[in-house]
Amino acid sequence: MRKIQFVFSIIILIVSCKNKNTTVTPSRRDITQAVYASGKIFPINDYKVFSKLPGYIEKINIHIGDSVKVGQALMTIRSEVSSLNVTTAKNLLDLAQKNANENSAYITALKQDVASAKSKYQLDSTNYSRFNALMKDNATSKFQLDQSKTQFEISKQNYLKALSSLTNARDKIRVELENARIQYDAQVSNKNDYTITSAVNGKVYDIVPKEGELVNTQIVLMEIGDALHFEIELSVDETDVSLIRKNQNIVYSIDAYKDIVFKGKVEEVYPRINQSNKTSKVISSILLDSKTIIYSGMSVEANIIISENKNALVIPREFLIQGNKIKKVGSNELTSINKGASDLEFVEVLSGIDESTEITKP
Repeated sequence: MRKIQFVFSIIILIVSCKNKNTTVTPSRRDITQAVYASGKIFPINDYKVFSKLPGYIEKINIHIGDSVKVGQALMTIRSEVSSLNVTTAKNLLDLAQKNANENSAYITALKQDVASAKSKYQLDSTNYSRFNALMKDNATSKFQLDQSKTQFEISKQNYLKALSSLTNARDKIRVELENARIQYDAQVSNKNDYTITSAVNGKVYDIVPKEGELVNTQIVLMEIGDALHFEIELSVDETDVSLIRKNQNIVYSIDAYKDIVFKGKVEEVYPRINQSNKTSKVISSILLDSKTIIYSGMSVEANIIISENKNALVIPREFLIQGNKIKKVGSNELTSINKGASDLEFVEVLSGIDESTEITKP
């Protein structure tokens, strides 16, 4: 990535011929310092459309360049798997509803178990009471009494167990019914997702697949964005990104409009360096008139204005020695200066010499 600094007169780049003089005196001029960046133009709210589930394109409802509104159907995707999932979920829901009915075979069988256990419990309870009465009259043995008591207790536990099984079964069936209903609704919703709708009001900039083609969740289907408003995604070298601030002015050049200079401002600076190309992303605005036709993805070169110094004292860069020194005419020693802004041709002098100092090339 290059770092280039330009001098702008008003907003037009001035490239001066190389100074042929061997001696000069510092002069006054406006000097502008800028950072070079490159990038591409994209519509505001630009987004890429993906399918949530795999399938094949059944119908595309729009064309490239069409205007679309939020909720408008863009394309329909068909999947046999989705239809089968809905059918399966519906069958499970029907079965769960059938089981949850109080007259279902499952619940009826459990109720019969409860009734049978209750009858046995009541009978054994009666027998135990009878043997208790007989024992008081010494009309039975203690063994028979204990035997009837044991049978009564077993019947009681079996009855309580049957009641608990019926209650647990009802609770389980209710949960299974609710889960089956949720699963069915989810599968119906997934099937509805195969009709893809627009998330924004805008313009269709690209449609990738054709009708009949298979797609999956990784394939971009189309690109949609604002029809009238654009932003620029710039890449700034990591050595320059610390100089970039929000609202700094920018001057753009676009290859398709070589004779036009565009303006904008820094909108956002991403606090992250891309390790593959050592750059940071900067989002910026661009001012466009109604006559300018912009295509998504157009390449842009930009100069981000870092500083603008009016009537600065400057010397040509070629007279600078060892980074911050100059040689005065008639002197064999070098003089240090304090530098300010600089561009391809000139360096601002903050102190060390004045307008009367004559200097020579090294």
